[in-house]
Amino acid sequence: MGDDHTCRIEGIGIVLIRMFNGMVRELKDVGYVPQLKKNLISIGALEAQCLKGTFSDDVLKMLKGLMVILKGFRRNNMY
Repeated sequence: MGDDHTCRIEGIGIVLIRMFNGMVRELKDVGYVPQLKKNLISIGALEAQCLKGTFSDDVLKMLKGLMVILKGFRRNNMY
């Protein structure tokens, strides 16, 4: 966390995310941390699953080959 505090992961599971085009994607091995007020997705964890991230014009795209897997928009300095 930003204040050098550590948080405990209470569980690990699967999360379903509805994408911008209506498709539902599955994220595996997601940690549940009840102390966090925002949901966070690690770019490094996605890259470990062979996805490539591109940032341009306040848009984050995670690609697998040429297919867009995840897309995020920048708001308040967060995607």
